[in-house]
Amino acid sequence: MEPREDHLKKALFTMLALCLIALPVGRAAADYTVVEVNFIMADKDGDLLLSKTEYLLGPIEVFQKLDTNANNALEPEELGDLAKDAEFGDGDTDSSGSLSLEEVIAEKLADFDAADTNNDGALNVDEVTAYEAKTSAGSKP
Repeated sequence: MEPREDHLKKALFTMLALCLIALPVGRAAADYTVVEVNFIMADKDGDLLLSKTEYLLGPIEVFQKLDTNANNALEPEELGDLAKDAEFGDGDTDSSGSLSLEEVIAEKLADFDAADTNNDGALNVDEVTAYEAKTSAGSKP
């Protein structure tokens, strides 16, 4: 085997070993819920807490992707069936018929504050899981 191939093989095995070590003991990767996986992906600094900035990054990115006409507003045509959701109407605070980025951010900050049950200004995975369970049951505050 050539030295470069040997080096790449060692690097690959090292990365694999690090990934296996990083898995929590006794818990298979398939045991993570969608909420937990989304939490891990949103936790950019890896501190197991979501700051308001980390919490907002996902919705802002989705907003930008959905805003296909680049007018800084999500219109019913861009959202399709999602525009029929009650949250669309609730979020449209200026009754313009579309959602501005500011309206989306305001809605998400309200969600953050409602989920932050210990009022420490950050969300842990238990707070996010409890909030998601509560809101998916139809009892959004």
